Amino acid sequence: MRFEATVEDCAVSYGQIPRELNGGFYRNGPTWKRPSRQGIDTPYSMDGMIQGLVFRDGRADFRNRWTRTPKFRAEEIAGRALFEWSDGHFGDWRAWALGEVERNEYTRGIPQGTNAVNVVPFGNQLLALGENTAPVALDPITLETIGVVPWSSMLCTSMVEPACFGDGAFAAHPKWDEATGDLFGWSYRDEPPYVTVYKTNPDGGVARRDLWDAPYNTVAHDIWLTERYVVIPFQPFTVGQDRIQKGFSAYAWDPELPISLALVDREDLDRKVQWTSADFPAEYIMHMLSANHIGDHLIQLDAPVFDRPPFQFEDRFAPGDDFVPFWKLATSAVGRWTVNLETGVVSTEVLGDRPVELPKVDERHYGKPYEWAFLTAGDPTADGGMRMNTVIRRNVRTGGENVYRVSDDKHVTVFEGTFAPRSPSSPEGDGFYIVPVSHFAERTSEFLIFDTDSFEDGPITRIAMPFQIGWSPHGHWMQFR
Repeated sequence: MRFEATVEDCAVSYGQIPRELNGGFYRNGPTWKRPSRQGIDTPYSMDGMIQGLVFRDGRADFRNRWTRTPKFRAEEIAGRALFEWSDGHFGDWRAWALGEVERNEYTRGIPQGTNAVNVVPFGNQLLALGENTAPVALDPITLETIGVVPWSSMLCTSMVEPACFGDGAFAAHPKWDEATGDLFGWSYRDEPPYVTVYKTNPDGGVARRDLWDAPYNTVAHDIWLTERYVVIPFQPFTVGQDRIQKGFSAYAWDPELPISLALVDREDLDRKVQWTSADFPAEYIMHMLSANHIGDHLIQLDAPVFDRPPFQFEDRFAPGDDFVPFWKLATSAVGRWTVNLETGVVSTEVLGDRPVELPKVDERHYGKPYEWAFLTAGDPTADGGMRMNTVIRRNVRTGGENVYRVSDDKHVTVFEGTFAPRSPSSPEGDGFYIVPVSHFAERTSEFLIFDTDSFEDGPITRIAMPFQIGWSPHGHWMQFR
């Protein structure tokens, strides 16, 4: 959706909004305020749009606002698109807007980040995040942009030359400790050090660790936070500016490279990093669930697992081919990587055969033992992808599942949901699962609320939206105390 909207006291088409809900469900996604100069429509070229569904006393209010990044503000002043990327001239699936920006009198000194991938709570603010750009803070009530975080100067740069002081990099899927408020993030690049790990406290202090001994550059899109470690996966999904210069997509898949995991001590980033290696052929994890330590020597790392990244590469696509979204390219199933800390070996197992992605957990248990997972699931399609139409609540210890099929209509899509606790002190996984659903043919949307006590019975509440909400890949719950 290309417009800002406010819907107060949202209409409830079924049931009642639980009065226990006291907080906001925030989502972030790419939308172009104005078409780019090169016609590129990717999360790294389109502007970020934040959606907020805020609950209090049995009612819900909806807002969506642009994230006013430095790029957005510059183009607002000019009244037109200003940016061009070195991979923008490809005009096909290779054009990701990951290349260097052409610097001129209009773009000089302006960071190119769009912060359009995820939004997370941090302290009393929200952080709009991109794949490799400095976080931008927002007000959780009004969604007004506060600005680039003041600790951006402590961050490393990304794959492109920094446009100005503070043009740092921070990946899109940080994890946090509910008790301390510490935020564990990282950045990655195509030159050593390939990954830098960050631990940011609520006051803005940043500790960092460069992984100079990393085996190769990797698209480190997500991580696990365990009781003891920040776990960074090095998978053979790589990225490089040199590829753009040769006429290729910035992204590459090299399954001959071995999978390695970096285990960084979460209490002291400067301690020796423990490296582990996989004993299986290359596969790919894009988004993580969480992790459990089993005894003193094993760590179970849970996530949906793909055979290969759901992206386009030269082995299957040619220059001039159209862009294909990831859910049409591959399927993933619930899996588990198990790390043996004594041997340093990682093993893999598949725990289900149903196509699933967009995993969520009770985020109060990031970095703690966990039991409950929430997944968006669906059916395999004829073209090798998956159509998301189902939600799942899964016990990761027993493998038991509660399943609800939202719709059989191919014009209905289930987006990533979020878990909201029944109360700040409720047990793990006890609460509500809130799911955005888009009805494309009708150009309307709704939010479904599931009670975890009766998940398979279907939603207890349906909140109707008078328009089609935009595609927003990721978001999180923020509890109001």
